[in-house]
Amino acid sequence: MIFEMLDTGEGNARTARELAKLLGVDRRAISSLVERERRAGKPICATCDSKAPGYFIPATRADMERYCGQLQHRAGEIFKTRAACLETLDSLPAAE
Repeated sequence: MIFEMLDTGEGNARTARELAKLLGVDRRAISSLVERERRAGKPICATCDSKAPGYFIPATRADMERYCGQLQHRAGEIFKTRAACLETLDSLPAAE
């Protein structure tokens, strides 16, 4: 569904807003739909570049490798935040 609406290359990325409008859903639904298609094996990358944010089909293996690297970095940042939250738990009172 989403995959068929995308173009190849980062410069041709389509925003979540644009995809949502085309599909008649809200922007949050786009994220879920994209994740479902990725997990089914569709090569969908994303960019947060302020010039062209959105989703696109990778033109090369390097595009997908770069995106996977971005995901790895985000996962590391989430893990650090989780660790800090778990440490904070020790200073909070137990529920009564």
